[in-house]
Amino acid sequence: MATVQVLFPGPGPKANGLQATPEGLWVCDQEDNFVYLVSYGDGAVLTRFPGPGRNLSGITAGGGSIWPASNTRPAVVYRHDPKAGWCTAALVLPKPYEGGIHGLEYHDGSLWVTRPGLLSIQQISAETGELVSEIPFPARRSHGIFWHEGKLTCVETNGGVVYTLDPSTGTILDRFTVEGFEMHGMTRADDGTIWVCDAMTNRIGVLHA
Repeated sequence: MATVQVLFPGPGPKANGLQATPEGLWVCDQEDNFVYLVSYGDGAVLTRFPGPGRNLSGITAGGGSIWPASNTRPAVVYRHDPKAGWCTAALVLPKPYEGGIHGLEYHDGSLWVTRPGLLSIQQISAETGELVSEIPFPARRSHGIFWHEGKLTCVETNGGVVYTLDPSTGTILDRFTVEGFEMHGMTRADDGTIWVCDAMTNRIGVLHA
């Protein structure tokens, strides 16, 4: 069993995706559709920019870019320059009218995307948007996701369960539950801190096992 220590509100009305980087915590907002970079200390906004994505749900960093996910039909991941905010590419996902997007993680040139409508996590080429691999997810509402030590960790929002999965097979390697906080976005910082957000209450905090 784990709990969440709430630290500050989201920078917009409904924070729904997080990505920890050395520069700060990236946040995407599902209502105002802005991407924000905020301070770990107090949530102060360091930079922000809009984009073409709508109902933003999930964000990641990698390959010199910031990638917010548009949880719409069709499901699209957009690529942005993190300094200027310019949108430089758009990847339409496989089965774009079926799966939706709730979270994503960049790792070794791929985007690992949670597709709750498909009950799966897809590995997508960050250059072409083509499907590389796909593993099953054991529950209905996969959301925030991160990669650590060769494993995927993903939260299921409805049940408040955090799963650690084998990225090759989807086999469940570990799981634990979280009380008192509806987890949407989830990310792991370099110091091991796991950050989470709740879009319904617009709270951002850290996970304590």
